[in-house]
Amino acid sequence: MDRNEAERALGIIRQVIQNTKEDLIAHNWGLIWIVHAFTNLVGIGFGTLIDRRELPVYWYLVPLAAVAAVDLAVVLLLVRRDRGVRSYVEWQLHGIWITFMVFSVAAAAVLHLAGASPLLFGPLFAMTSGIGFALMGVVFYRRFLAFAAVFLAAMLAAAVWPQAQWLLIGGAWWLAMFVPGVGFHREQRERQRHGDDARIL
Repeated sequence: MDRNEAERALGIIRQVIQNTKEDLIAHNWGLIWIVHAFTNLVGIGFGTLIDRRELPVYWYLVPLAAVAAVDLAVVLLLVRRDRGVRSYVEWQLHGIWITFMVFSVAAAAVLHLAGASPLLFGPLFAMTSGIGFALMGVVFYRRFLAFAAVFLAAMLAAAVWPQAQWLLIGGAWWLAMFVPGVGFHREQRERQRHGDDARIL
């Protein structure tokens, strides 16, 4: 590959990276994340109730599974599709969060098998959440890396103040969903108002 071909290839890569944000905006993920901010906050809030009742670690998975089902229904209801075909970006998005869910369940299994304190699930859940947002920042939009840092802080704070861990983690999730959701939704409405819809991959 000569220099000109390499520059053209890099230009294509840059365009794909730029279009990932455009694709998210065009497919209505802003509004979806606004709704997810509240459903996730409610589901994570049940962690405090589980802590107070000193239930086994696998009980944390019950509200999380319920929230995952509700969030999936919200996506199916609100996502915009191009003639029913999923975009490349949407596949990447689902891949990141399926990985997050698998490793969150695995963390609960490890704590249960090791006989460790269920209270440790909070920091581990914050860690898997932060990794998910770090991947979002790498693949989609660098500002998501700031929310990964918020989860890093929540993970450390949850270990120090376990009595408030689910308040901290729920707040981090609300912030990480609501802030970009509002920004993306506002940008989508502005583009629709001016007849300049985002480009789809």
